[in-house]
Amino acid sequence: MTESEERALEIVRGLPGVVRAEPLAREDREALARLFTPTSAENEAMRAALARQRVVCLFKDSSFRPPPEPTVLLVDESGNVLGREVLPGEAPPSSEDRRLVFLGKDFVLFRGSRPRGRYRFSLPPVPFPELEALPDLANVVSASPDTPQDDYLKERFRIPRGRDLASIVVGFDGRKA
Repeated sequence: MTESEERALEIVRGLPGVVRAEPLAREDREALARLFTPTSAENEAMRAALARQRVVCLFKDSSFRPPPEPTVLLVDESGNVLGREVLPGEAPPSSEDRRLVFLGKDFVLFRGSRPRGRYRFSLPPVPFPELEALPDLANVVSASPDTPQDDYLKERFRIPRGRDLASIVVGFDGRKA
């Protein structure tokens, strides 16, 4: 592991709410890639994270910070956002030309949006600001694993299954000098 990678792991391990963080070996990454599930949501974030040069897995409790951006979008074939998650503590998104329709307390549809072709739920890559600040790292993304991937990670690192701890995968590249 390079000095930059060790620093990244040290930062992640020091974040409030992080119970454990470990680098993922090539074998772990290959196992996770085999465990994608055909669900109603496309986990683009996990594909992006696993494509990076280095990948770290962290296990967090409920005191970990909320994500900086929505982790669930409703998009059409053209990539137009038709709806999105409302983050904890966030005011609902506003738009002058669209009215909002709430689906529960944490998801909104943009009324009047016209889908182009089929639409689907997407889990987009999410920034991980604590590592983006490191000058030697590039292309930092984070992701929430699919359930079988989360189960694999918990078994691999002997984390009790259940809802008390959730896993996040963070992928990054080294910046070229």
